[in-house]
Amino acid sequence: MADKKIKSIPKNLKISTRIFITSVLAIIIPTIIIVILAISLIFFASERFNYSNESSGTYSIISQLQWSQIASELTDELISFESDEQKLEMIKDKIASLEEMNTLVYISKNNENFYKTDTDIDIVQKAEEISDDESDKNLYYLGENGLVLISTTVYDNDEYRLIFVNENYIVSDNAPGKNSESFIGMLINRASIVMAVVLITFITAIIIISFITTKTIVGPIEELTIGANEFSKGNFDYEIKYKSRNEIGQLADSFNEMRLRLRESIEERNRADQKQKEMIAGIAHDLRTPLTSVKGYLEGLRDGIADTPEKRDRYMEIIYNSTIDTEKMLDDLLAISKFDIGAVSLNCEKVNIPDFIEFAGELGEMLEKNDFDFEIIDKTRTSPNLYVDTDNFIRVINNIISNSIKYRRPDVKGKIVLTISEYKHTVIFEMKDNGMGVDKESLPRIFDTLYRADKARTNVRNGTGLGLAVCKQIVEMHGGLIWAQSEFGNGLSIFISLPIYKEE
Repeated sequence: MADKKIKSIPKNLKISTRIFITSVLAIIIPTIIIVILAISLIFFASERFNYSNESSGTYSIISQLQWSQIASELTDELISFESDEQKLEMIKDKIASLEEMNTLVYISKNNENFYKTDTDIDIVQKAEEISDDESDKNLYYLGENGLVLISTTVYDNDEYRLIFVNENYIVSDNAPGKNSESFIGMLINRASIVMAVVLITFITAIIIISFITTKTIVGPIEELTIGANEFSKGNFDYEIKYKSRNEIGQLADSFNEMRLRLRESIEERNRADQKQKEMIAGIAHDLRTPLTSVKGYLEGLRDGIADTPEKRDRYMEIIYNSTIDTEKMLDDLLAISKFDIGAVSLNCEKVNIPDFIEFAGELGEMLEKNDFDFEIIDKTRTSPNLYVDTDNFIRVINNIISNSIKYRRPDVKGKIVLTISEYKHTVIFEMKDNGMGVDKESLPRIFDTLYRADKARTNVRNGTGLGLAVCKQIVEMHGGLIWAQSEFGNGLSIFISLPIYKEE
């Protein structure tokens, strides 16, 4: 259990904590590496320095730096505030060390002899012979003939000039006593300064980068967290406003897209729930009406109210018609349920427009019995073919005609005009009647299940609101569209658009 807890700790760390730890490690690890490299470099330089002390015949770069360091140290003592005697006393040990290595030393002050190695050799001329150069310049020469170092310094109106000459070309680098230690100390000091500057710059850069990283990552993630919390509370109006093309921006866009889809899904579910409630209420109401009628007339028969054969026949006819209406409504409900769950399959076949017009002519005979005029207008040009389930499509036509008959105007003779138009990819059927029509408020919903423009729903025989809903299901299964246009009191037009069937 303890091991599992230890393993789970890194997973629970905040991103800001992870960034902080990463930044600290990014500072510590390179710092350790730099320190190790610096120590190794100093150790390597010291070894090379000592090796150079023991070797002969060559001069390394370190020996060159050491000769310059010796000249610098002597110059510092010469320009001090001491008297000339004290200055000579101060530099005597270093000069003696140089002279022990057969180095000739000449020091002048304001072009006058200040110190000269005890020899008959003209040191200035010897320097010119070895270096083949003018001796009045600062010079560091190291060649086959020997070593020459000339350094000139002006301080407080006094000019000091140092000349070192060594013809042997073999010099022990640590000749001046403590010069090796001082040189290594100088190297360490300067290396420490460089290393400190590098570390400070590196640490500052890491801190700035960490701050920017934290700001650009943790901030957007906190915004995403707030948005997710709002979504969990059901607030789908909250929008995550982080805009970027990076991964977090894409995630924010996905969250916003999910928010819109969830809101749309919930609204759709609410509409479906409301529709279902209305449908259940409508079914209960529409079933109650014929059942109440059947019950009432059966009670009349049972109680002997229908005491004549004519009354009994009338009662029985009403009971029969109410039962038929109830059965039809249940059949339509069953059909819609099958369409909704995908339990209906179409048995389609090729049908051309002339065949359809011939069938439509037969419908005219049925309409004449209901005192309706019927007219067919064929605007097709090429007699296009349709691919339809004839039984279901006939049901659509019959439902539309039945709807027109139910909502006819009592003072006007009914009329239905069927217009067939051909377009590039579709055929559009328009069935227009001269009935009561539908108001603008009800028109968009006449294809909804159990919706009727008659809000009172007092007579189921005048429509249950299922016929046009069945039409919509069938037409859409054929890949078509159905819609309506109407002017209240001036008839209703139902349009059906079906794709033209083209054989491959």
